[in-house]
Amino acid sequence: MRPGARAIVSAAGLCAASIVLFYFMNLGNRRAVEARTIELAVAEGGTIEKVLQRASAHLLAGGEEPLVRFLEEIFADHQVVYVALRSSGELRHASSKFEGYLPLQEASPPVRTFPSPLGEILEVSAVLRNASDRVYRVHIGYFFSALDEIRRSARRSLLLLTLLQSGIVLLLALFLSRFNRQMRRKELEVQREKEEKEKLREISLVTAGINHEIRNPLHSLYLSYQLLEPRLDPADEEAAFHGRALKREIKRIQDIIERFSQLTRDHPIRREEIDPAAFFAERRASWERFGEGLRVTVDLEAGVMVSSDRGLLAQVLDNLARNAAEAGARGLDVRLRRRREGIEIRIRDDGPGIKAERLGSIFDPFVSFKPRGSGIGLALARRIVTQLGGRIEAASAEGNGAEFTITM
Repeated sequence: MRPGARAIVSAAGLCAASIVLFYFMNLGNRRAVEARTIELAVAEGGTIEKVLQRASAHLLAGGEEPLVRFLEEIFADHQVVYVALRSSGELRHASSKFEGYLPLQEASPPVRTFPSPLGEILEVSAVLRNASDRVYRVHIGYFFSALDEIRRSARRSLLLLTLLQSGIVLLLALFLSRFNRQMRRKELEVQREKEEKEKLREISLVTAGINHEIRNPLHSLYLSYQLLEPRLDPADEEAAFHGRALKREIKRIQDIIERFSQLTRDHPIRREEIDPAAFFAERRASWERFGEGLRVTVDLEAGVMVSSDRGLLAQVLDNLARNAAEAGARGLDVRLRRRREGIEIRIRDDGPGIKAERLGSIFDPFVSFKPRGSGIGLALARRIVTQLGGRIEAASAEGNGAEFTITM
């Protein structure tokens, strides 16, 4: 399984596990709240039962009627479902807000809660005695609306809390995953820079040898040709042809040696504010001369200024445009945009593109897929962009052009 897929599966598994965990944790909390609410209600019911017992002597002093009137006053409360008065197993009085609904029990505890089609009910039962020691049993049933409301609220909040907590875990997992990817990418960049420095150290040794062994003899050769050139017959076309070829190849070797030297040395950077409109107008006129019929389009985000070294940036972009033209591109599209990480310059051509197996090595020194290429241009471009504090990346599909992205 690919690392990216493993990260997605791990994040999904962590999210699912957190949802299950938080669900049961919240469910346990909800049940604990319900149990505590019932305990408080039962305690309150016990208080009511004691009050009724203490008031029994006064209520029954004038017979059953005062007690019945007292129960009817209680029944008027909208929270009361029913009231009932029993004596010696006989129902002496009853009122119910729902006809026929009197869930009485022969032997019930002083306070009980039970579910019903009407909702949760809290019943308080009190045993009363009159002066002649006759036993009465009073039943008062209340709507236990508080518990129903708590349950409804808990059901609503249960899912919200679970999703919120799981979302936090998921965001944390995504953050850690992204941080891990950034660290891995940073490690790869450090390793790549280390390898590049090692390559450049080797190149510098080669360059020193080239400068010593080739530059001086080549310079002497060029001076010798300049002394010999006036003695050539101007009418001899073949001699003139070979003379021009000799000068051209000497100049080419000198350019290669100079580019080798540039690859191994640090470039002095002179930053300045660059107006992209004027800068790319100059570059466009220059690029269109790289290839016959090369079309260059430039799309710039308004109000964006670039802080960089004008000469070094031009050198990098000129190299990319020249490579595109030499590869056979007929069109070149340039876009400049402001991104969160900085200024982004994209250069896309409509050339033959780069094969996938070659894409990973195009910035390596001495790697070239052109017949007369030296493999220095793109390596030098990356080194300059890195010294400017940015990065350069390439993307391509064979037969569909190439795209280079510079972020500074």
